[in-house]
Amino acid sequence: MGWKVWRLGFGLLLSLACPWVHASSGLTGAELNDLLIAQFATQARDRALAISAWQRSVERLPNPQVLAAASKAAADLGDLPLALQWAKRWHNLDADDSESALYEAGLLLALGQDHQAIALLEATLARFPDNTQVSEELAELLARQGRIGDATRLLQEVVQKNPPSAGTQIILGKINLLQKDFAGAEQAFSRALEIQPDNAEAAILLSESFRQQNQPTAALQTLQQFCAQHPEIDSAQTSLAALYLSLGGQRQAYRIYQRLSTQHPDDPEIWLRLVSLALQENDLTESRQALQHLQSLIPHSPLLVYLRGRLAEAQQQWPEALREYGKLSDGPLAQDALLRMVAVYTAQGQSSKALSILAKLAKEKPQNPKLAILLAQGYQSNGQPDTALRVLQKALARDPENPDLWYALGALAESQHNYTQMEMAMKRVIALSPEDAQAYNFLGYSLLERRERLQEAADYLHKAIALAPDDPNIQDSLGWLYHLQGNQEKALFYLQEARKGLGDEPEVLSHLGRVLWSMGRKNEARSIWQKGLQAHPDNRTLQQDLLHP
Repeated sequence: MGWKVWRLGFGLLLSLACPWVHASSGLTGAELNDLLIAQFATQARDRALAISAWQRSVERLPNPQVLAAASKAAADLGDLPLALQWAKRWHNLDADDSESALYEAGLLLALGQDHQAIALLEATLARFPDNTQVSEELAELLARQGRIGDATRLLQEVVQKNPPSAGTQIILGKINLLQKDFAGAEQAFSRALEIQPDNAEAAILLSESFRQQNQPTAALQTLQQFCAQHPEIDSAQTSLAALYLSLGGQRQAYRIYQRLSTQHPDDPEIWLRLVSLALQENDLTESRQALQHLQSLIPHSPLLVYLRGRLAEAQQQWPEALREYGKLSDGPLAQDALLRMVAVYTAQGQSSKALSILAKLAKEKPQNPKLAILLAQGYQSNGQPDTALRVLQKALARDPENPDLWYALGALAESQHNYTQMEMAMKRVIALSPEDAQAYNFLGYSLLERRERLQEAADYLHKAIALAPDDPNIQDSLGWLYHLQGNQEKALFYLQEARKGLGDEPEVLSHLGRVLWSMGRKNEARSIWQKGLQAHPDNRTLQQDLLHP
């Protein structure tokens, strides 16, 4: 299941799980607003907006904390020269902080300025000869630059001079992770937790090692256990929430932020996340209350206007939503507000207005593939597949190595029954992104629907479930495969798991009912189809299931 809709929907800026730079309570409204926008834009990968907001933050608050955050954000967004410029200012202001020197050295190495980097590293090590943290951080930096041997030797020196430390074990684990030595990484992180049971970094990294091995259950259990033992450690709680979100556990993440909000009533970052998750959970009472509280924390932020628009949209108060989004037309959130207006117009059936906004945005930012995909999706939904195809072809001519564009092309081709083009596009996605589980699922499910090359479909779907074992769309596809193969027990298991993640999605209910019917459990099958029709009374598949089981 899942191939009938394109995987890139309207972006919601606040749905991102992101780490925050903690804002001081002494900030002015403008200073705090710049920081919040800078961090949101960084996580949303809006490079231009993020850099301009960080520039303002650095000008208004040229302190080490802001310069550090700005430098790291610039590096994350690919502007290494600007990141180095801010890192140098950070180091000059805080010369006694080894982290600033090491970060500056890392940027120098990344920019190919090896001699300057080595000189800075040697000076830092000479200045802090007995500081094991400096040695550990230096070893990690060397490992990230591919100098594994030098990093290992430096850590061996630390171990010889000092008793075993959690920090040393964490760096050893990170080196093992870089080399994909997962057994060694798990051993090192577990050892770090034995030495220091409340070390959140070790627990988070141990969870990450399981995640990289496609063991989401072990990853979750690691953080769940640590958080149960150390509920006061916020970094572990937010990491657990982020892991839940990555696995589709939005409700569990929401519960975490509800608890955090009671513990940190004055932290706008936590309350922003809470409002976002409350809106996604359609908890309108919580959304209103949290938004009202947030108003007292950041009264002049345009984010409040954006969130008021989201709340009005969730309540289907379309004119109010459009008024709020319209207030942001000249501000830093203008693009996100326009995309929400597209969603509002689409919900009202005003496709021409939605397409007009998307076309204007895509023309203004032709290098943005997400806008091209949204525009093509809009044309396709409006019954203009040829125009949608031209949009995607032009975008691919500019960016031929973008897997999302190829995925969108494949989805469009499938909708037009052009299966040859669909398979070509999805195989291109896999070539560019070999671990893209959705592309394998798309190929496999398409073959199932057409009842063609079922063994090939099985190969695709088994690959997809291996890459993303907890994805409910893939679970649905695999369950349907087992049904067609005659293995109803396995089919039932996977379809029940899919229903946990997708709820009363019509296609899942249709599949689940058909499996139950084939197992002789006809009353249960009818009950499931009837329940589906109560939620989706116009769904023809469920209607046909009941009429002609």
